[in-house]
Amino acid sequence: MKRSEGTDGGGLAGLLQKLKLGKWHAIVIAAGLVGILLLCLSALPGKADANSSGGAENIRIDLTAYEEQIEKRLGELLGSIEGAGETRVMLTLDCGSEPIYATQGKSNQSASAAEGTSQESYSMERAYVILGTGSGEKGLVLKTLEPKVRGVAVLCQGADSTRVQQNIVAAVTAVLGVGSNKVSVGKLA
Repeated sequence: MKRSEGTDGGGLAGLLQKLKLGKWHAIVIAAGLVGILLLCLSALPGKADANSSGGAENIRIDLTAYEEQIEKRLGELLGSIEGAGETRVMLTLDCGSEPIYATQGKSNQSASAAEGTSQESYSMERAYVILGTGSGEKGLVLKTLEPKVRGVAVLCQGADSTRVQQNIVAAVTAVLGVGSNKVSVGKLA
């Protein structure tokens, strides 16, 4: 039994004819529906929970990689100081990266004067800028501050020379922006 393609209203072609839509209109509508479906699926709570698990572990791994990268680059730099010889560097960081969130607010300042007295008042209201809705809410991050260096230990073959020690301390303080009291230089065994 063969089905006839006509105006009997059966199937997708019949529906398109009744709605007086062409093929391109149907494609655009179908693409829109698929897009809406994908948006709905991305907002499901189970997906957000899966991404957030192990977050502290990921931060620690990133922090360790950051430390290792600085140690490697600093070791190469310090090793090229005249008289330093073989060099090893270890540094410790204060904490992980710190996000700075956007805020919005308003401030009011008023002044009043009466006979012999004057008063000023100042008030400020601040609120974080939030993106998203429901469980997908997140603050708007303006910038992220990198972790601060707590201290640096440098071991090198030429550490018995005060000139080499001074050059190493000067280089470390300049590169990392730490005080000389946070830099230790010792002789590599």
